[in-house]
Amino acid sequence: MHDSRTLSEIIRNIGDKIGTAQDLPRIAHSNWREEVIVTYCVGQGKFSSGDQFAPPLAFINLQMDMYDLHGKWLGFQLGVHESQSTVPDLLAVWPPSAPWTAPPVPHPEVKEWTKGIWTFEDGSEIHAVGPAQSHLVPFNDGSFLFMVTTGQTITNGTGRYAGCHGTKQATGTAFVPAGLIQSGKFPAPGITFTARTLEVFRILKKKDLGQETLNPTPAKAP
Repeated sequence: MHDSRTLSEIIRNIGDKIGTAQDLPRIAHSNWREEVIVTYCVGQGKFSSGDQFAPPLAFINLQMDMYDLHGKWLGFQLGVHESQSTVPDLLAVWPPSAPWTAPPVPHPEVKEWTKGIWTFEDGSEIHAVGPAQSHLVPFNDGSFLFMVTTGQTITNGTGRYAGCHGTKQATGTAFVPAGLIQSGKFPAPGITFTARTLEVFRILKKKDLGQETLNPTPAKAP
């Protein structure tokens, strides 16, 4: 039987079936059309400088390699994290909120946002934006763990992810040696640090989306 698809379409279809990361059990997927990818990233974070570093305003540029959970290189991540959180904000801990199965629900103020692009080995990209929250946790030797969580919406992509939608969540940490925060050297303009993240993508591809999703009303820029 003659296959009328182009070579690039055939290769893309094979890539769809193989996937980009270690397959998860099907029970982790809500629907067979949902693609779920779990990765980790390791790389460099760099604080902004000049006019883009005016505490509490600061930007962090991220350049990271992306791997599956067996350590296979999958691609890379580029992104920007904007923070308007003060050090007291980062150290704050919300009190217990029992009962845990009923309202009220705490409303932490959002003071951080992220955007990023994840490029896979075949050149396909996923783009996402969303809010974030950071937390500083002190160790008993005076050092800290700088922790960040994000909740992003997938806005688009390229290659096999062209026109995709979905969500992407991440949790990242960076170790801050003792004395840096106490002396005002972290955060500081232009400094770099090693960042490590865990990333979860839940992706719906364009071919499976309804018309209302394919033509959404663009959100207004802040």
